[in-house]
Amino acid sequence: MVRCVDCEVYCRNRLYWARIIGFVVCLCLVFLYICQGPPALKVNSLSGKVSSLHVPDKVSSASLGRGPLNVVIVYAFDCTNWTSAWYTVDGIFWMVQEKLTYFAGSCLGYIYVISTPNTYTLDMKVVDPTETKETGYTKFAWHRMTCTKNMASGLAEAHKMISSCGHHNSIILFFSDGLVNKGDFFDGTQNFVSKVPVHTFTLAGDAYNHVLHSIVANSPGGKFHATAVPERPNLSSPFSKLLDSLLGATPKDDEKPPGTVSGREPLDVVIISAFDSTNSTPAWYTVDNEIFWLVQEKLTHFANSCMGYIYVMSTPNMYTSDMKVVDPADTKETGYGKFDWRRLKCTKNMASGLAEAHKMISSRGYHDGVILFFSDGLINEGNFFDGTKNFISKVPVHTFTLGGSPSHCRKFSGWDVQPHSSSKETTYVSALFQTTG
Repeated sequence: MVRCVDCEVYCRNRLYWARIIGFVVCLCLVFLYICQGPPALKVNSLSGKVSSLHVPDKVSSASLGRGPLNVVIVYAFDCTNWTSAWYTVDGIFWMVQEKLTYFAGSCLGYIYVISTPNTYTLDMKVVDPTETKETGYTKFAWHRMTCTKNMASGLAEAHKMISSCGHHNSIILFFSDGLVNKGDFFDGTQNFVSKVPVHTFTLAGDAYNHVLHSIVANSPGGKFHATAVPERPNLSSPFSKLLDSLLGATPKDDEKPPGTVSGREPLDVVIISAFDSTNSTPAWYTVDNEIFWLVQEKLTHFANSCMGYIYVMSTPNMYTSDMKVVDPADTKETGYGKFDWRRLKCTKNMASGLAEAHKMISSRGYHDGVILFFSDGLINEGNFFDGTKNFISKVPVHTFTLGGSPSHCRKFSGWDVQPHSSSKETTYVSALFQTTG
């Protein structure tokens, strides 16, 4: 059999080019598949594409550009007794806790001193998103030890706590009550050199400010915040935004949100029971069971409004207060959920609670506030009632008598409130808030 060389060469060339063309076509199809996505997915995607990368179950903060952050809160004042300063910083603790839940793997710690019996307490752990002020804090590495010399108001221990976490992104929030505190725990504060930023704050007064400035001067990137911390910081949008800036979080634009009805701004109301509430009297039931819930319902028409209350128990000379954003879910039937509840010893010149009411309203930073002041018609005496006649209010105060003569009230709204609210009283309250009764 004679082989045709020319025909064989011709066939081989055709087969070779056919293979080359087939390979190129396959490459083009694969390229189009990768760029456009599988047909089944392409139908539901405008510009999606398939990625071979594994997607983790949880996106870490590092992948979002936010690495873990270590924060230690220092209570740089005597915490033997529960004072206003204690309650304020405790509120800040829970604010920071909530903000750090957005930084996966972050740690939060605290340290405070009890001068009697000269001990300090501390703890630090990875932030647990399930822990809130309502659920409480679960101890982790909790320690209570005897104070030693040169603790620098807790700054030395704070550094040890931060270093144990192993992260380099750390800050210390240092809170003073504005007083000059002395003792082992506070020794060496002015000369302490920090390796991380320390932000110092005063809760009241400026007697300790020179030390706060020294702390900042000896820390990289620290700052003394001259404006006093509001007594109820968890109600203050400006303070919340300040914390956001320090932690590197995105602030919420909620400084003054509009009401649900056009033209109605948030309104802050504090109800003062200006009589001894040691026993449950008819006056107590009238304000607590009727008026409080009547006002609560009215304020649900003003989005993001706040409502607070103050009452005194002359025995044992204590007053109780709370204030929070109005929660429509709280009703007379369901009860009131505590928010920033405090029970403290009465001091001089409390002006029947008017001084405290102003602090509560000023924490919010709003200018639209009102105080409803209820007297039982009797002349009450004691620390809580000192200075009432001479108190100058910065917001409208509407005074009411629950019985007896109203002659001792400076500003009187001309209304004698009787036990069990009537439709007439409901209409009057509605007029105060300009709502429909």
